[in-house]
Amino acid sequence: MYYTTIKNLEPGMVLAKPIIGETGNILLNSQNVISPTTLKRITSMGYQGAYIDLPVFDDIMVDDIISNDLRQAAFEALRDFDIPKSVQLAKKVVKELKYKEVLKMDLLDIKNDKNYVYKHSISVCIFSVVIGIAYGMSEEQLENLAVAGLLHDIGKFEIKKKVLYSKSIYNEKDMDEMKKHPVLAYETLQQYGMVSSVSRNSVLFHHENLNGTGYYKIAEDKLGIFPRILRIADTYDSLTALKKYRDAQAPAQAIEYLMANVNTLFDKEIVRLFVQNFPMYPVGFAVRLSNGETGVISSNEENAMRPQIRLFDGTTVSLASNPAYRSTTIEEFI
Repeated sequence: MYYTTIKNLEPGMVLAKPIIGETGNILLNSQNVISPTTLKRITSMGYQGAYIDLPVFDDIMVDDIISNDLRQAAFEALRDFDIPKSVQLAKKVVKELKYKEVLKMDLLDIKNDKNYVYKHSISVCIFSVVIGIAYGMSEEQLENLAVAGLLHDIGKFEIKKKVLYSKSIYNEKDMDEMKKHPVLAYETLQQYGMVSSVSRNSVLFHHENLNGTGYYKIAEDKLGIFPRILRIADTYDSLTALKKYRDAQAPAQAIEYLMANVNTLFDKEIVRLFVQNFPMYPVGFAVRLSNGETGVISSNEENAMRPQIRLFDGTTVSLASNPAYRSTTIEEFI
């Protein structure tokens, strides 16, 4: 299988993974053939791309880091605004991740305009826990972090829909409205005793920058480790998602942004841990090389910066060790 962006999808392509609808239902199942009508539909709904089945890439498998059942249950709990259930499921995420031998973060969760907040929240929860594990946190700390990650954006459900689902860049008035969502989430979570004060405060401060330029301008020495982790996980997932006013950034671009802003927006140590655990060039992504060839990343284990590429003609090349590709670079994700 391989992942390609929405602008490169074509009728006749076969889906390798389902496309999830706005309420958590399966909109298009795996092995469905994309028709002109379905392509027009998913494009208009704001999906950023899809995983495609093609025999030449049959051996390239991209598995979810958590079970599909857990991801779906978390989606439904958020959709139903079931906070107690969301807390239980966040803790299950910790249990699934904590004892995995290998944490592979290659899969991109495909989002659209209407299901973005739910899927984004699940991704931020997963990303935060992976960072927390790398940081050496205890299980209790990881659970508090997971709860904060899953619930960090619930305040957005109280934001006016015309702002939340705006098709353009926020104006100053819209931005003022959006900036309310951390405090709205904090006030909501105060009503639930199973949400710790650590998790609540992390939700409140997840838009704070290290240099004090965040929503509420919290000084660095007042900003705990959890909000710093959430800030990075939230930013990365947001940058790699398609928005009405901009294209999705490639993982490499998003990571470059994180690295470029260490010690100003982001904590240097947490960015370092993030880069260690999140590949710039995820397995399964379709790419165009600087020599004009196109292919799919088949392995990033030998060299994270110079991965192995399976070309569309079936040839496999290593950017790290093949002399013929020594000066070839990855030009773009397609």
